[in-house]
Amino acid sequence: MTIARSILKFTIAAVAATSLSSAAFAADYSWKMQSNLNPGEPGFVAAEDFIASVEEMSGGRIEIELFPNGALFPIPDGLESISFGIAEMAVLTGGYFAGKMGPIANLETGVPGSLQTPLERHTFFYEEGFIDIAREAFAKEGVYYVGPQLSSSWDVISKVPLRSAADFEGLKIRTFGLEAKWFESLGASPVFMGGSEIYTALSTGVLDAARWSSPAGLYKSSYHEVAKYYLSNSPMPVPNNFYAMNLELWESLPDDLKAIIDNAAMTSSLKYLSLAALTDADALAKMQEAGVEVTTIPAEEWAEMQKKAEALWAAYAEEDELTAKGVELLKAYMAKLGR
Repeated sequence: MTIARSILKFTIAAVAATSLSSAAFAADYSWKMQSNLNPGEPGFVAAEDFIASVEEMSGGRIEIELFPNGALFPIPDGLESISFGIAEMAVLTGGYFAGKMGPIANLETGVPGSLQTPLERHTFFYEEGFIDIAREAFAKEGVYYVGPQLSSSWDVISKVPLRSAADFEGLKIRTFGLEAKWFESLGASPVFMGGSEIYTALSTGVLDAARWSSPAGLYKSSYHEVAKYYLSNSPMPVPNNFYAMNLELWESLPDDLKAIIDNAAMTSSLKYLSLAALTDADALAKMQEAGVEVTTIPAEEWAEMQKKAEALWAAYAEEDELTAKGVELLKAYMAKLGR
């Protein structure tokens, strides 16, 4: 479906909903939604905006209560928690579930060495059709893939300076998915843990580095207090979380509410990106004022590092039919972009 058709569908649904007085309805649906972030972080604020849009455009027929990371269920249990109805909705990160779903989950989150801007990522989902592949994959887990929550870059903050590929040798770094294999190929030791554990792990030496969030998220989590180096080369320049919904619930909804939810998810990305534009530069400046040094890996060396990452995700095409379809779609789109 093109952007224009999506917006038209959204507008028709919104007009239909708001033409009815919200006072005419008690909420037909009252849901719980857990974010994988915490209050105040840009992605959490964008989820609040998603909820406000859904409630307004549905004329009050849908009410959603938002909970922070871990309040209803552990993040690694996100798929089961949504499919079993512990919560009706969630904001999740696909790559966390690669062990269960295979590499298609990593492709959903975004892979190093591929797309470089939010517009490229948006186009890949909504114009090139990757969203249909994601929906097919997550439907097998009892989850409706509403849409990506695109964000600004997810970057590395570290206790030691990173100025070359050699500096990753022996580095204990919080990461997951394809990134973990990529950093491992550079000699690093990947460690997966939830965001709530990272600060303590950095302060105690369990971790030397973490790839977690954009500058705003890193600053909000106070990682700059225990890690004094920020790598300006972004391993994940255009990643995303995603909105998940219980599949049976989704299938039970009328078409106008489905349109509202789908399109509110799309516009949530714009909110996330606009918040990042307002906050990331300021957050990085504040981290520098607190003693954080920005480091850079030379462009030619970084390009060689990214080629290693591209080789890893290109090899996903051998895994299964659905992942192969996603890899071929990504390669074809990158060819259109001249890369």
